[in-house]
Amino acid sequence: MKRLVLFVTAVLIMASTGGTYASERFTPLDVRAGLYEAQKGSSHQKPGIELFAIKRIFDCFRIPYDTVEDIEDIFLYRVVYLAGPLHNSVLDSRISGLLYDYVEEGGTLVAAGEIGSLLYPLFGIKGVTPSRNRYRLVFIEEDPALAYLNRPQERNISLGNGEKHFYEEVIWSFGYTPEAGASVEAGTRVLARFDDGSPGMLTGSYGRGRFYLIGLTAAEGVLLPQIGKDYEAQRKYINSFEPSADAVMLIFRSIYENALAPLVQVSTLPYARPFALVLSHDVDAQTSFVDSLKFAALEEKFGVTGTYFENTKYFTDWMDIDYYNIPENVEAVRELKARGHDVGSHTVSHYKKLSDAPEGSRGVTFSSYRPEEKVTVQGEVRVSKELLDRDIPGQNTVSFRAGDLEFPQMLVRVLEEAGYRYNSTFSANDVLTAYPFRALRERNLGSTASDLFEIPITLDDSMGYLTPSSVDDVVSAWRGIVKAYGENDAPVVLLIHPSDTRKKSYKLEAQESLMRWVEQNDGWMGNLTEFGDFWRARDGLDFSVSVGDRGTLLIRIDQGADSVHPMIGFVVHTTEDISGVIVEDSEGNRMDFTAKKRGDRLYLTRPFSAR
Repeated sequence: MKRLVLFVTAVLIMASTGGTYASERFTPLDVRAGLYEAQKGSSHQKPGIELFAIKRIFDCFRIPYDTVEDIEDIFLYRVVYLAGPLHNSVLDSRISGLLYDYVEEGGTLVAAGEIGSLLYPLFGIKGVTPSRNRYRLVFIEEDPALAYLNRPQERNISLGNGEKHFYEEVIWSFGYTPEAGASVEAGTRVLARFDDGSPGMLTGSYGRGRFYLIGLTAAEGVLLPQIGKDYEAQRKYINSFEPSADAVMLIFRSIYENALAPLVQVSTLPYARPFALVLSHDVDAQTSFVDSLKFAALEEKFGVTGTYFENTKYFTDWMDIDYYNIPENVEAVRELKARGHDVGSHTVSHYKKLSDAPEGSRGVTFSSYRPEEKVTVQGEVRVSKELLDRDIPGQNTVSFRAGDLEFPQMLVRVLEEAGYRYNSTFSANDVLTAYPFRALRERNLGSTASDLFEIPITLDDSMGYLTPSSVDDVVSAWRGIVKAYGENDAPVVLLIHPSDTRKKSYKLEAQESLMRWVEQNDGWMGNLTEFGDFWRARDGLDFSVSVGDRGTLLIRIDQGADSVHPMIGFVVHTTEDISGVIVEDSEGNRMDFTAKKRGDRLYLTRPFSAR
């Protein structure tokens, strides 16, 4: 039987000019996870969807992986994730036997959802009960797999019916019945239980290896919420910490991190900072255009810029006048751009029923669009961009936020076809994640991923939440949310409307107070397109890691230094054996990075002079 292969053959890496490690022998680290898809037959899920969902989790954290085609190749990986369901019909005695051997010989095996009886003894269970009537999963033990779950909202996640009981049936979940002594060594340990008491996450040892069995699939627990079909699982719509899908993602991440060390990852936050606050504004009222300049001045005081989503309403209706036709309003938008701020689209009409609007024609233009007669999704997307690009020198509108946060079924596809790159319409609570993700072209699980990233909104001043009398309480709550997401290396998007600012300053005071706190705590702040470009750059970054016989960790980026996005940073999970870290580009040129230690990790970022 094949044994676990942890490293490839050692090679000698020649030092670049001026290098100090020419005589050190380096061994490339093989830190790739293996993903094996067992699903072939019928199930609650569409074929291939679980593998697709797991890949999205790994892509979010930039975890390197291979899709394993031959089951015997699982022995090349220290950790393997199974994409099921793992029915007996697809797990013959040969496949199941190799899975037993893999764990017994020291591998870490992760499975989720349905499993057949052939694997019951491996996972130490005697039964599986699927259900759509479980609404919470509560983590009751401590384990390295749960390392990120340190807050009440993470220890008790929502599967549906967050605030109120809307649905009898929500996502599929799988309760397991442990059988004492079924595992060879340590027995099965229950890490989490559903609200009906059934075990929802198990771990245990088998031979020299370890297994994890999770009662939620990545498709139902992570991917389904990302298209807004989460059965109202959010416990609040906005302005709260809601990590229910993030918790599932972080479990997958923790298992990987615990199985492989030393380890290097691309930071999910700009410059590998501890927090990230994305500044955005919806400009959709008569007075908001000119008053936007007050927020621009505030952001400039901190040396940063914000994104201003401009509503280009050029017609009068029962709701409001044609305020985009007012010269001083358009001039204010031009000034924002001239001062370095980011301008995005906030539709033409701010139509409150955009989700019900027809798609319309792709050929629509300003000269042909009549929103006062009929609103279409194509018209709102394309004409708003056309006007902004026409009226603002040097403008190419690539970021979008729908009016009233309406999200039509075909919105992503229409945005992508129109040339947008970023959308920020979903609430982070509504999709149960604060991490950006590639949006699906249509809001169904059979759709393909687009080139457009969704960057969810986390904090919002509207609907009477932020008032002159609530500033202190709101800012305190916002700080706590930024801190909570920062612990998971997740960004926070702030939305403040420049309305009600003509004679009042409470919104400016609230934003300034939050920004001051982020600055004092070494957080990053900036606009949404800027953050999106960083996320896109890290999504395409490839690198390798080697370790020297003297303990030096060498990170080799597969790009020239000049093409590496300046906001890219690395996180090094340090061990006692690591004596130092070197970063090189694809030509072997040393790249300057500064290092900060937080906890047991080293955070590498390029010095200001190199950006």
